[in-house]
Amino acid sequence: MASCTGCGVPLGLKKYKFNKFWRVPGSFCKPCMLKIGQDWEKNGKVTLPMKPCDLCQTEFFFLNTAWQGKKQKHFCDVCHKVAASGVLPDKSRGEMKQKIPIPMLIIGGLGAVMMVLGMVFTLTGPKDPEGEMSIVNILFGAFTTAAGFMLVRRTINNRKLLLGNV
Repeated sequence: MASCTGCGVPLGLKKYKFNKFWRVPGSFCKPCMLKIGQDWEKNGKVTLPMKPCDLCQTEFFFLNTAWQGKKQKHFCDVCHKVAASGVLPDKSRGEMKQKIPIPMLIIGGLGAVMMVLGMVFTLTGPKDPEGEMSIVNILFGAFTTAAGFMLVRRTINNRKLLLGNV
């Protein structure tokens, strides 16, 4: 699903684009399209600066502000919902000092087990009477290994995000 280049709102079927001669790339929601169009009519070009979101580091024209700890930060629409819900820990309070939440630890452990078992199944799986492995068994073992690796990698990335080490 595409998101608005102006504010980061996920776009459904209604996407607005400027004509090619305006040279403003991206898809926009209606409010952002109107604001950028007004800026274009006023100045003859787009003078609005693109600023990076403090969480996802993607550049947008319009960012929402939210307080995180003692600092006011600027977020895109999706990251603003995350920051406003209070899910992100405050670095100044020292939350989550090298702890991994239990569900995250379980999912990471499951990924590690899947990785090892998939590799073992691929290398020593059932063989047919000729002594060769079936392609289905090889693909199943490879998929299980890859899925386990993705779970472990996602767990590590989420932990870094929660600790603020991004």
